[in-house]
Amino acid sequence: MGKYAPVLKAAECGSMTRAAQSMGYTQPSLGYIINNIENELGVKIFYRDKRGVTPTEAGIGLLEIMRQIEAMENRLQEAARVSKQELLRVGILSSVASQWMPEILENFYQFYPEVVVKLENEPYYFTGEQGVKEHKLDCCFFAGRCPTGLESLPLYEDRYYLVVGEESALAHLRAVSIWDVVGKYQFIPTNESTDAGSSIREIFDRFAQSSRLDFQPQENQMAIGLVEKGMGITVLPGLTLLDLIPNRAVKVIPLKEDLARTVSLLCPKEAERSHLTNVFLRLTRQQVAQWKVAQREKSPWLQ
Repeated sequence: MGKYAPVLKAAECGSMTRAAQSMGYTQPSLGYIINNIENELGVKIFYRDKRGVTPTEAGIGLLEIMRQIEAMENRLQEAARVSKQELLRVGILSSVASQWMPEILENFYQFYPEVVVKLENEPYYFTGEQGVKEHKLDCCFFAGRCPTGLESLPLYEDRYYLVVGEESALAHLRAVSIWDVVGKYQFIPTNESTDAGSSIREIFDRFAQSSRLDFQPQENQMAIGLVEKGMGITVLPGLTLLDLIPNRAVKVIPLKEDLARTVSLLCPKEAERSHLTNVFLRLTRQQVAQWKVAQREKSPWLQ
């Protein structure tokens, strides 16, 4: 709690009494603190009457500055807290976060309960790559080509699937070639399909040439919703679909092409990696191996 917290709490509550109760002070003690701050600044911050307190004209401006000071102090304290502890910074993909991270973190904290693990959601492969290159991340889940100077440790071959509405003319097919539907169906792009590092970028580009509608890249949930309503078709990887398709009126169809993204952990070369990063890599590999076995029974459609 910073120096100006009592003043801000009084402004928030509009009452010295309620503010004092909220902060565990007596009302006279809180009033004394606020009076001292007003005397120090040489400005009245509040009008006081039987109904409570309201900011003066000068007080309105001072309160905003005090909020900024409090926020900066909180950031300073957080930075100091983190600097006292070891820190592991991991870039994540949303599909990986839901499928693998809970168990990975649970196992990691059994060995290192005091370590701070900072998870950074990376919407594009490029941002994760840059984070590792610039030493802003210790490692990141990745699905692009391994850049020069870094190491990519493969975890899972994540196949792509065609997703169509249940009423689509394609819904009865057991497998389909993606090139057989180019130009015949509206393709709904996602961030995945437009990412420069994506292995299905070529598919998006081909569909875009014959598209009758101008679809901007959609978040995955939105893309599935549009497919469900018969607005078009899309292509997404299996890891992503696991969380998206339950209770949705869509059909997932395997592709005849061998289209997949290799989900890996991108990190510095072994000689440059920290001990914590190596531990995280080991636990991640173990968890993914266990997950693969479990998925054979839970999601038989996932090849």
